[in-house]
Amino acid sequence: MKRILIVFAMLMAARGAADEAGGSQLVVEKGCVACHGENGVAVAPSYPNLAGQWEQYLRLQLIAYRSGKRQNAVMAGFAANLTDEEIRALAAHYGD
Repeated sequence: MKRILIVFAMLMAARGAADEAGGSQLVVEKGCVACHGENGVAVAPSYPNLAGQWEQYLRLQLIAYRSGKRQNAVMAGFAANLTDEEIRALAAHYGD
């Protein structure tokens, strides 16, 4: 049983690293860096810092922008075409 838990923990860590690695490419491809910077530190005071936010919070906000539940003209356009996998990767990249 202990071995199973160790393997599970290793798989989850690898998955998180893969999501984060994919996220660093996505922040450039999707244009996130233009406002939120590569590491989540905003390029201007009018944009929110994402660095250190809870990963789950970021994921939920991107889903809300995508669905229209959360309104912002700029973010709605960026989030509209994000897949669930891309949202997970971006949240993992910018999140804690």
